[in-house]
Amino acid sequence: MIVTALDEAMLSEQTTLLMAGIMCLVLPLVMTFYRQHRETYPGFGIWVGAFLCAGIGCLLVGLEDLVPVWVSVWLGNVFILAFPALLALGLNVFLNRPPLFAAYSASIAIYAALQGWSLVTGLSAGFRSALFTVFVFFYVVRLGFNIYRYTPHVLGRHDKLTLTVIAFGVVIVILRFVNLLFESVYENSFVFDDVDTIFIILLVLASVAMVIATISLNQLRLEFNLRTTSQELQEQTIALEKSNDKLAQLALTDFLTGLKNVRFFDSEYKKLWENSTTSGTPLSIILLDVDCFKLYNDSLGHLAGDECLKRIGEVLLTHPGFHRGLVARIGGEEFAIVMENNAEQALEEAERIVAIVEHLSIPHPSSLVGASVTVTAGVATRSSLDSSREKLLSRADYALYHAKSLGRNRAMAA
Repeated sequence: MIVTALDEAMLSEQTTLLMAGIMCLVLPLVMTFYRQHRETYPGFGIWVGAFLCAGIGCLLVGLEDLVPVWVSVWLGNVFILAFPALLALGLNVFLNRPPLFAAYSASIAIYAALQGWSLVTGLSAGFRSALFTVFVFFYVVRLGFNIYRYTPHVLGRHDKLTLTVIAFGVVIVILRFVNLLFESVYENSFVFDDVDTIFIILLVLASVAMVIATISLNQLRLEFNLRTTSQELQEQTIALEKSNDKLAQLALTDFLTGLKNVRFFDSEYKKLWENSTTSGTPLSIILLDVDCFKLYNDSLGHLAGDECLKRIGEVLLTHPGFHRGLVARIGGEEFAIVMENNAEQALEEAERIVAIVEHLSIPHPSSLVGASVTVTAGVATRSSLDSSREKLLSRADYALYHAKSLGRNRAMAA
C-alpha cells in the first residue's frame, strides 16, 4: 500500500524532465545577472552556455511524445551531454589551461554519431543510456581532476565546495550505471521502477549546486587576486620606500669619498649647535684642508686627485675618535668634523689625523711641504664668545689659515 502511494505521488519522467529543463534555463539567468554586477573571468560565459544546453536538452527529451525521435532522443541527449563537456571546457579556460576545444568537440561528435547509429539500428534504450553515462562519467571525472589539480594555482587553495559537488555528481553517475546493470532484476520494484525520475531530480539539485560552485569559484578568484594585488602593491611600496631612503642618503652623501656632503653638514651642524645650547655639552669643530692639492692635480691629474681624496676620506670615516661625530666633505679638498669634545680632546684628534695622513705616504711630487700628501687642521671649541654657529665655524677657519701660514702639515686651535 505504501509503495502504491509513493508510486502515485511520483512525477512521471517526462514531467520531471520538463521541470528540470525550465529550471536549467532559469539558472543561466541567475548567472547572467551575476556577470552584470560582478567581474567575471574567462570561462564563466562558457559555464552559462553549459546550463543553457542542459535546459534545452531536458526540454527536448521531455517532449518525446510531441517531437520526432531524432529531435527528442538524439538531439536532446547531445545537448544534455554538452552540459558537463562545456563545464569542463569552461574550467580549462578559467584556470588558464589549454582549452582543448578540438578534443571536446570531437568527443561530442563521436557520441552524437554513436547515438544516431544506435537509433538507426534499433539498439535498446539501455545501450543508449549506458553510452550516455560513460561519456558523462568521463567529463565529470575530468572536471573533478582539473579542479583538484589546478585550482590552487588561481585560488591559492582547494575549493572544497566545488569538489563536493563534483563528487556528488560522480556518485549519481555511478549509481545510474549500476541501476542500468540491475534494472531487469528489480523491474517490479518501486525503487528501480522510478529511479530515473529520482536521478533527474538529483541531477537538477546537482546543477543548482554547480551554479553556486561556479559563482563561488569566480568569487574566490576575485578575492585571491585582490589579496595578491594588495600584497604586490605592499611589496612595491616597501621597495619604493627603500629606494627613496637610498636616494635620500645619496642626496646627503659625497659620491667620491662616502662622507656626508655639505648639505647634510649644514642641517646636522645646526642640530648639534642647538643640542649644545640646550644641554651645555662642549662642541668643537675641526676644519681639514689638503695641502697644495691644486699642484697635486696639476702634476698627477684629476683621477689621481680623486683617488687621494678617497683615501683621506677612508681615514676620516674609520677613525675611532670620529665615530660619534659629524664628518663631512664640505669643499673640493676641504673636510669638516664636528664633535662633542672639549678643546684639548679636539686638538688631540686633529693632530692624530694630520699624522695618519702623512703616514699614508701618498706621493706628492709638487708639494711645498714634503714628498707626500699632508693636511692642515684648524680647531675651534665653542665658548661664550661664539654668538652663533657661524662664528664658531669662522674661528675654526681662522685657525686653519693661521696653521697654513706657519708651514702647513699641522693642527692649531683658535
